Amino acid sequence: MNVKVSRLNGISRLYLLVLLLGYIGTGWLLSDCNANWFTWTGTQVITVHLAWVGFDAVALAVAWIVLLVWVGAFAMTWPQSIPWAGIPPWAFGLAMTWIMALGLILTLAQVKHALLSAGLNKHFAFWFLAIFTSVGLGIGRILAEGLFLN
Repeated sequence: MNVKVSRLNGISRLYLLVLLLGYIGTGWLLSDCNANWFTWTGTQVITVHLAWVGFDAVALAVAWIVLLVWVGAFAMTWPQSIPWAGIPPWAFGLAMTWIMALGLILTLAQVKHALLSAGLNKHFAFWFLAIFTSVGLGIGRILAEGLFLN
C-alpha cells in the first residue's frame, strides 16, 4: 500500500491537531460529566460514521450533539469540576459544548476530504480517523479521571 501521509500540507496537519485536541477535550468533558456507556458509544459510533461518510453525515452528527446538549440540560448532568459555579456558567458551558462539537464535526469531515485529496484511499483514511479520534477520546478520559496519577 502506497501511503502518502507526507503529502499532507500544513493546513491538513493543523486540522489533525485541532481534531486531536478537540477529541481530547470531548473525552475529558464526557468523563467529567459522568456520561454513561450509551453516550460514549453513541459518540464513538457517530464519529466513526462521520469518518466513513464525510460531509454527508454532518446532519446526523449535529442531531446527536443537539440530543446530548438537551439531555444534558434537562438531566442536569453537572460536571464535577464546577459544582459551585451556578447556572450562568453551566449555560455558557452548554453553549461552548455545542460550538466545540459543531467545530469538531466540520473539522472531521474536512480532514477526511483532505486525506482523500492527499491520495489516501478511502479505507485507510477511515481507519486512520477512527483510531485517531478514539485515541483522543481515550486521552481525554485518562486526563479527566487522573488515571495516570493514581
